[in-house]
Amino acid sequence: MKRYKKLLTAVLVIGIVLLVSVILVFLEGPPPEYATLPEVVSETFDILSTDYGQPFILLTLPLAIGTDIIVWTIGVTIWLFGYGSWPGQALSIFLVTHPVLYYFFNIVSLLLGLFVMVVLPYWIFSAVRKAMNTKEHLDWGSSIVGTITLVMAIWILAQLVVQGINDQLIKISVGVAAFSTGILLPLKYKKVDLNFFVGLIGIIIGVFFFATLLQGIPLSIYSIWFIIYAVRGLLQASTYRTVASSQYAVLMVLNFLLLISGLLGVILPFFTLNSLLLIVVAIALMIESVITWLE
Repeated sequence: MKRYKKLLTAVLVIGIVLLVSVILVFLEGPPPEYATLPEVVSETFDILSTDYGQPFILLTLPLAIGTDIIVWTIGVTIWLFGYGSWPGQALSIFLVTHPVLYYFFNIVSLLLGLFVMVVLPYWIFSAVRKAMNTKEHLDWGSSIVGTITLVMAIWILAQLVVQGINDQLIKISVGVAAFSTGILLPLKYKKVDLNFFVGLIGIIIGVFFFATLLQGIPLSIYSIWFIIYAVRGLLQASTYRTVASSQYAVLMVLNFLLLISGLLGVILPFFTLNSLLLIVVAIALMIESVITWLE
């Protein structure tokens, strides 16, 4: 019964998001007279590497991912028939000449993006957990928070490649990861224990980073969250020792690596290695996302 209740909740949430998104798509109006897609190789990378997407990165990313998938599949097919100078322009020309498909394109792109960001990671790590003979099934909350954390890591790396060091970027990325994990832990374990208090700390850290977004704080503070989460993870992993030995071993290694990354993140700013700090923070976020999926 509980399983169907969780599934119904997930379907309801996705349905509400989809309904709002469909309304927003139709509010855009009819397709313009000229090409609707910008001449970028990847709209996903364009959003990740520019400043304008910062406040709403998690909302704009699904549509961008879906658009890229369609551009480099259907768009390439249309381009091969001599439309436009590249697949994106070929697809734009096709949509302009067939206005009815314009809305269908946006809706399908959004669905594809949501599938890649929400459903696909859930399927992949559910299979991984099954192979590890884990006692508990992967829940949707952990899957979504794991995806959010991974997106924050990729966002840092994309920004580093294009724009370099960005203090606000670290605050947003670590703040979002800490805040979302802080909400997840008490809801997932439903006990007033270590996970509950670490969850509260995560929420406080997230709120603190958002509140000080335009203020300067010591760079070494950003990695304290990873140390706290890693220590919690090492203690939590011991509960899997007799139940799922493979899960225990993997989580111990991952949390140990996260602890090292956190300690490096605290030490590096004292040596003014700020660009290396971004890489360490991105790696730490990736490790945290995998821990969230597997725990």
